[in-house]
Amino acid sequence: MDTTEFRLQGPDHYVRLADVLPLIPDNDWVWSILEVDGVGVMPQGMSVDAFEDLVRSSPTGFILSWSELKAFAADLEQNHWLTVVAARSADDLVAAELRVDDFSRCLVMLEAFDSGSWTVAARPGTTAAYDIVEAVRGRFATGALPPGGPVG
Repeated sequence: MDTTEFRLQGPDHYVRLADVLPLIPDNDWVWSILEVDGVGVMPQGMSVDAFEDLVRSSPTGFILSWSELKAFAADLEQNHWLTVVAARSADDLVAAELRVDDFSRCLVMLEAFDSGSWTVAARPGTTAAYDIVEAVRGRFATGALPPGGPVG
């Protein structure tokens, strides 16, 4: 996968999931929330704790459509820890692989890490005429991290 990493927050910005999703074209992929720790309105009216527990207890995460993911993102005020993946079908979400952070069957992976950085990865050629990682890099370049990861 092609990957880019950038700061989640700084003195004058905070990058939410809702800020990243517009850089991904509309799609019919299967999306799954694999990890979540955040603040906001959770799906199906669940409390934050109940939703976090549900996500952790599911071997393939909490499955959503693209429109459901966008609605979730709009209601998520802050994302401290968040891992979201997209696949062509639910069959590509293999629990044993996801458990060890093997996203090789996934098309896209979005990860907010400890309120410090975002990682966005996409399989080359995921979309015919649009490079998701380059779009993200272009949008968030000012918050880019140097090679080697987050600066402490």
